[in-house]
Amino acid sequence: MYSTISLVNRNIKAYLRDKTAVFFSFLSVIILLGLYILFLGNNLRPGGLEGILTDNQITFLVYSQLIPGLIVINSVSIPLGNLGNIINDFEYRQIDSFLVTPVKRYKVILAYYLSSFVITVIISILLTVAAFLIMGISTGEHLAFMIYIQSILLVVLFSFISTAIMIFITSLIKSVNAFGAVSGVFGTFIGFTSGIYMPLFVLPEFMTKVASLVPFTHMNILLKRVVMTQAFDLFDPNKFESLEQYNEVMGELKVAYGFNELGILGIDVPMFVIMIGCILLSMGLLVLSSTIMSKRIKK
Repeated sequence: MYSTISLVNRNIKAYLRDKTAVFFSFLSVIILLGLYILFLGNNLRPGGLEGILTDNQITFLVYSQLIPGLIVINSVSIPLGNLGNIINDFEYRQIDSFLVTPVKRYKVILAYYLSSFVITVIISILLTVAAFLIMGISTGEHLAFMIYIQSILLVVLFSFISTAIMIFITSLIKSVNAFGAVSGVFGTFIGFTSGIYMPLFVLPEFMTKVASLVPFTHMNILLKRVVMTQAFDLFDPNKFESLEQYNEVMGELKVAYGFNELGILGIDVPMFVIMIGCILLSMGLLVLSSTIMSKRIKK
């Protein structure tokens, strides 16, 4: 147990010392914020809500749909960034220094995963709390404490899933240069295919079906269904001309903001079933990546 903890500490310190890796961990977040500030900000603000919501409440609504995507893409880029330790250790044969010690190989592999998971959880939780606080201060609308708790629990779940997927991808990469290329584009690729950078309803139908096969799409939707509930509660049905108009506006907003569950390939599948599937997939990828790295260690 002590040897595993020591390896975890070693991996965490190695990541924090590498400023380039830390930067690339936040690259997707920077891209998302840049897209929002430069291009998407006004497009995401719904029109025709004057007299129904105040300007600050509309901003709160927009931020509520932006932040979940920010958190999810963060859970992708952070583990991918800090798992670069694996590539360095194998390419420069630093892994050999572990093999001359009594430490078992599975502990070395487990330490890579645990260190990445811990880093991802801590940074993602800090980002989540900071984003929620900034949103509350800037709009005057503060999320309920229970939403904080639910969001943090989801962040832990998402970190488990994302880290497992990222360590599998990393186990397939054999050079630092290849890893750098993957790190540079993968987060952006996931951002577009998961409806984080661009709403899915503006994309072709086949892209929506492709997105339904990506775990991060459903993670984004699930977190939105937690965070955006309070924003939608700001809508007073009495301020609309009729209940039908209220339902129509709410329905359009939920489609535009990617609030509704997507299912799989157009088939209705409950969200909890999809999440269980994602967990099982992650566990399978962990076993597979462990097998791949064990074979590389033996070479």
